[in-house]
Amino acid sequence: MPSPPTPRSVPPPPVADTSAYDLLERGWVPVREGEARRKVGLRELFEQAHVLTDIETSPPPGASALWRVLTVIAARITDLDDMTCGSDAWNDRQADVLAKGCFDQDAIEKYFGRHPGRFRLFDPSRPWLQDPRLREQCKTSSGVNKLVMFRPAGNNQVWFNHATALTPPPLRADEAVFHLLTQLYYGPSGQCTPRTAGTVSGGNSKAGPLRRTISFHPVGRTVFESLVAGIPPVHHYDTGGLDQAPWETDDLPDPTRRLAPRPSGIGGVLTGRFQHAVLLQPSADGEYATDTWITWAWRDQEFPAEDPYLIYQQNKEGTYYARQADASRALWRDFDALLMEDTGDNHARRPTVLAAVEDLRGSLLPELRARAYGFDQDGQTRDKEWMAGITPAMLALANEDGVPHAISTMRQTAELLEGQLRHALREAWIAINDPSNGEGKAQRTGIAHGPWQADGSFRYWPRAERLFWERVRARRFNQVTEEFKQLALDVYDEVTDRNTVVLQPRIKRAIEMKRELINGRKRQRGGNGQGGDVM
Repeated sequence: MPSPPTPRSVPPPPVADTSAYDLLERGWVPVREGEARRKVGLRELFEQAHVLTDIETSPPPGASALWRVLTVIAARITDLDDMTCGSDAWNDRQADVLAKGCFDQDAIEKYFGRHPGRFRLFDPSRPWLQDPRLREQCKTSSGVNKLVMFRPAGNNQVWFNHATALTPPPLRADEAVFHLLTQLYYGPSGQCTPRTAGTVSGGNSKAGPLRRTISFHPVGRTVFESLVAGIPPVHHYDTGGLDQAPWETDDLPDPTRRLAPRPSGIGGVLTGRFQHAVLLQPSADGEYATDTWITWAWRDQEFPAEDPYLIYQQNKEGTYYARQADASRALWRDFDALLMEDTGDNHARRPTVLAAVEDLRGSLLPELRARAYGFDQDGQTRDKEWMAGITPAMLALANEDGVPHAISTMRQTAELLEGQLRHALREAWIAINDPSNGEGKAQRTGIAHGPWQADGSFRYWPRAERLFWERVRARRFNQVTEEFKQLALDVYDEVTDRNTVVLQPRIKRAIEMKRELINGRKRQRGGNGQGGDVM
């Protein structure tokens, strides 16, 4: 086994020009205008937001983080960050901004002019969203591979990417920005590059504020509409702390105070809860990131705050927590939670920003869709899969009497029938592999559940999704149980028929008996030795 690479010594300061890679001017954000695609800087993005159709960023976690950053800037430019503004006045102001149809050009210049040099990715004194003190406070760097979550780092196995720690390829600066954002919002907890700040030191960090969550953002016809509709009512987030984004503060954060500042307002909630400190090292020409430092930002637990783009649901103890991302769960299964304040089965509470867009019912609401960005992770270091999806323009269904409840009932019915399908397939597999003549009662110890459950779910969910959207579009909510039950029965027959080429009498009998579990029945033997149905 090869020995691990030796730690790198702290490299010398960069020689790149301090004005290199200004995120205001350099083209790094991928956007679409109709069918045309290009990359723009932050200044052009806001100046042209009303003609840009969408932002097309990858990976999805970086896109989710970018929309939060852009939302803070949009709120500042439009004065929709005023926490003293009451609910009605704030709604009126948002409607007035939308009616103008674009961001005010003078307001854009005024905002960016207040923070000169703060959007330079590699600035030696205030690099954007980074801490330049890490060069001195960390004895070694973390390596550029550590910044990219799908690259192997340290002694990890090389599977899908061959960028080893011995030969780490540099990252283009426009790519490095999104990996920087991903680390800050979705970074892992646990061991990290050790850091010593004054008398405070440590070699472990807490997880990023969005780790293993799924976010939902309103999407309009233009980037301008998406940004303005995506600004949450900020009066919900006045906690008495400072409403500042990292690039707006005069001083760097003080890690010796141990506890993170109380997040308040749109700047604090969306960009003020990072648990990691990061620093990128540029190449000599300032076009690439060649190394990174990734370590802790605060030693004690962060002040909690609810994110306006997350679904919160209730556990058995009555505590609300953010719904976790699940790569095996399709977006449509969260659709009812985007329309309702309480879905009933898990008491899911829709994202604050989607509850607020109901006030746009006379203008933008019928055009709005919801885009999801999720990152399926564990709580520490394992990153499984990220995903993205978008709903049809149906958020206005929240205002139709009885429709959200009917949609939620249909989703719950589909999940119930899928559960019964999996149960039936599991019991059938056990029964045909049980030497007790297919009864599935005796000698069951040690019999695995088999492959049929996964096969059944794989076949069921795509068809259930098509059926769901067909019914939603047609507003047809009658006989839901019968239709999803028939779907489950069809899938059951496909799975069992495909996997049992020669149907011996015992096997056929076991499959038919367990099929009844989908109907909510179980078979029991009557006094005459014949099977009978009981509910």
